[in-house]
Amino acid sequence: MTVVSQGIVLSGHKAHTVPFLRIASSIAIEPGYVWDALAIHLEDGRVIRFGGVSKKTAGSLQAELNRQARSHIKGFYQALIPDLRQAYQQAQALFSQQRYIRHAAARQWLNNHGHLRHGVSRRDIAHYLSREEYQLLELIRPFLEKGIEHFAAVNDAYVQFQLKKYRDYFDWVESNPLTDRQRKACVIDEQYNLVLAGAGTGKTSTMIGRAGYLLKSGLATPGQILMLAYANKAAGEMQERIQSRLGISTLTVKTFHSLGKQIITEVEGAVPSIDKMADDETLRARFVDDRIKRLLLDDRYKSRLVTYFTRFLYPYKSRFAFKTEGAYHAYILENEIRTLQGELVKSYEECEIANYLYRQGIVYEYEAHYQVNTAGPDFKAYQPDFYLPEHGLYIEHFAVNENGETPPFIDSRKYLEGMAWKRALHETHKTRLIETFSYQKHQGVLIDALREQLLAAGVQFRPVPDDQLLSRLREFGEVSRFSELIAKVLALFKAAFLSVKDLSSLAHQHEDKERMLAAVQLFEPVYQAYQQHLHDAGTIDFDDMIGKAISYVESGRYRSPYRYVLVDEFQDISASRARLVKALLAQHPDNSLFCVGDDWQAIYRFTGSDVSITKDFERHFGFTATSVLDKTFRFNNKIGEVASRFVSRNPAQIKKRIQSHRQVDQAAVSLIRTATESIGLNAALARIAQKQPAGASVLILARFHFRQPELSGLKRQYPQLKLQFMTVHASKGREADYVIVLGLEHGKQGFPSEKAVHALLDMLLPQVEDYRYAEERRLFYVALTRARHHVYLIADGNKASSFVRELVNDKYAILTDEFQGSGFQKQLADTPCERCKTGYMVARKSRHGLFYGCNQYPLCSHTQKGCPKCGSALITEGKLRICKNRDCEVAEPVCPKCGGSMILRKGKYGQFWGCANYRSNTGFSCAHTEQVTKSGDGRGLPDRDYIT
Repeated sequence: MTVVSQGIVLSGHKAHTVPFLRIASSIAIEPGYVWDALAIHLEDGRVIRFGGVSKKTAGSLQAELNRQARSHIKGFYQALIPDLRQAYQQAQALFSQQRYIRHAAARQWLNNHGHLRHGVSRRDIAHYLSREEYQLLELIRPFLEKGIEHFAAVNDAYVQFQLKKYRDYFDWVESNPLTDRQRKACVIDEQYNLVLAGAGTGKTSTMIGRAGYLLKSGLATPGQILMLAYANKAAGEMQERIQSRLGISTLTVKTFHSLGKQIITEVEGAVPSIDKMADDETLRARFVDDRIKRLLLDDRYKSRLVTYFTRFLYPYKSRFAFKTEGAYHAYILENEIRTLQGELVKSYEECEIANYLYRQGIVYEYEAHYQVNTAGPDFKAYQPDFYLPEHGLYIEHFAVNENGETPPFIDSRKYLEGMAWKRALHETHKTRLIETFSYQKHQGVLIDALREQLLAAGVQFRPVPDDQLLSRLREFGEVSRFSELIAKVLALFKAAFLSVKDLSSLAHQHEDKERMLAAVQLFEPVYQAYQQHLHDAGTIDFDDMIGKAISYVESGRYRSPYRYVLVDEFQDISASRARLVKALLAQHPDNSLFCVGDDWQAIYRFTGSDVSITKDFERHFGFTATSVLDKTFRFNNKIGEVASRFVSRNPAQIKKRIQSHRQVDQAAVSLIRTATESIGLNAALARIAQKQPAGASVLILARFHFRQPELSGLKRQYPQLKLQFMTVHASKGREADYVIVLGLEHGKQGFPSEKAVHALLDMLLPQVEDYRYAEERRLFYVALTRARHHVYLIADGNKASSFVRELVNDKYAILTDEFQGSGFQKQLADTPCERCKTGYMVARKSRHGLFYGCNQYPLCSHTQKGCPKCGSALITEGKLRICKNRDCEVAEPVCPKCGGSMILRKGKYGQFWGCANYRSNTGFSCAHTEQVTKSGDGRGLPDRDYIT
């Protein structure tokens, strides 16, 4: 045993130190027959015994150890007293202001004085401190022992006191008394505060309540408060309500742009001149379009633009990158890949071939019928990919790699058999065939290989001049669409505060690098011309307002008077606006940020808004007090159940439970299935007029403006209703008694919109979310929650969107059979396409009668005949295609060889099953047959009415 400065070192098999501070009382002697032992009693109740001490030395050793322990403990507490006093004084400073103790201050106090916690836990500490010193310790002991938890308890008590003190204020500050949660959100005074407010839960009332509370409680003066909104109208309404409810006109309420203007004015000493294009998107688009027209007078720019249109207009993705045919079709439909002749083609590679032929002046026909009347397994005539009529030459592009393998979603055996059949067909009929392959595109030699074969076949090249190509592109509106794209890129580029060098760097890192760099080259001179215009005119745009303001605040040239910054609709914040807010807050250590928003209603990514700043608020700002406003005064509980369940399917959305003030028993969302939208619209309006004949407000909403119905006629037809049409985006913040949603179909112009965002825009926008259609899902939530009483959804059952299908298939609490009879559909098309797996079979008519085709046509051309008895679709189940109508016992056996239909035929030996794809004198025929047994089925099939 040895003694060191901090304690006693006990030797033995494993030496260890017993700190003096852990020793509870005097060290005792436990006598033995030959040797004595020293018993060391610890604060935690354990006893450590050190034996083998001679009886002669045990007493002196005990006394010396006790002396050194007492001396160390006394010295420790004497050294601790100054720290103890300082901890108390700093705690007093926190409490003396009688205000909310912010997490940063509490954490700093604990960091500074947390070491005291280990030293003040001894039960005999009172023996080492004076009465005054011990009283100081007792006052701060809960903070030392419980840490942040005790600070939170103190804050809770403070909040409750403030709520009681300002009860009357919260009762009258708005037209209706604030809810308990609104009041609490107003009083909590953390440095960073996020109020998550569901639709109709009183976001603006909470903003007003917070500003008024800061003033009433003396926490701030009007000049120290800054309230920020996104639109002039919202800022104006907030200013008006503060004036009328609080009687204050000196509080600053601004939009982000007007704040930027104020900052620039104060720094530069003059009001900046705002360019006319700043708030006129049409004018800016016209400027870009005019500039591109001027640039096209330059041959180099003209050549680059033509190259862009012929090679880089669409994003290239190999078929081999897709696991299902449906996913591949979605890519084609999202990008609407069309040739310079306007054909919607079935692959990017086909588009590249078509555009090359067109650019070289080679006349072609896309998927023209082969010159010999033949049929394939699906009864359709053979249509080669391209036919060159001036040369009698065919081109087939095969989707195979270097090893002769097909993409994952293609039946390799059938595809390779089809390739062999096509080659044999051309050989039989002595027609010339050029073949190209997907692997040539992967290797970057597709056009070179095509060119060599065309030259070898004697094809004459007559390159189309760039001017003629541009003229063609103008006819299709491609040049105008490109100008619109560049105008959007210009706005996002400026908002992101990037240089062209930065943009080029992003392009170099992009997976579609060549395409992105080509677009950047075309964008750069337009941007330079725009900036030159602003310079020459001595004007700035709105993006300059934010950019210059950030620069002035971050550099300290502008000194902010604001201690409290309140932001409305925070879910719409962009990276640049968040940066401006942070810069303002950074100038004052005692700042406070109060943000009200709803991540469920974040719908403006296309303008640069970044919902992740709300969802990851604490990561962006710091420790956050989060409040949730969960009581809506707008929509009833049945609308709320559907809307909340729908938007919450995205696991990344912040979980909330929105309670409705208005409770009803019946479902309040109706699905109207009809192929004629006007029928559905009139049915909904008639039902609304029947329910509430006078004065009801009705919002007719659609994803796109072109869906707007002819309102004047509807208003004449339903004069008792207040009708208004809006896009769903424009309806944000609005409400009505009833809502009717149009355009709920799949596709680019549907809801959700399946239109792809151009990669150049995507590069400048916040990172896209992993969850499919995440923002479109929130947009649908916005549409549903505009209604107080009832929502009517109108959809064509044959092409219903994925959102409608989810509502039906997952059994949401909606009405699906409210509207029946002539003009209405009984159900959604729900027979999946057997080929592409994502489409649905819908009934169609031809001169041969009723049949079913995939609703993804023309990309998926799969067809099936309908049941000859009842007309319903046939569904493949094992060896059979069975009538979907379970009351109709009709079935069709399936050929195991080619997948065609098996039908009963008669031969010289009686009946037999034969494949319907058997043809005589054709290029393709399936001769598979099976015998018929005595039971009549021959295949072990159940008793049914088999199609013959």
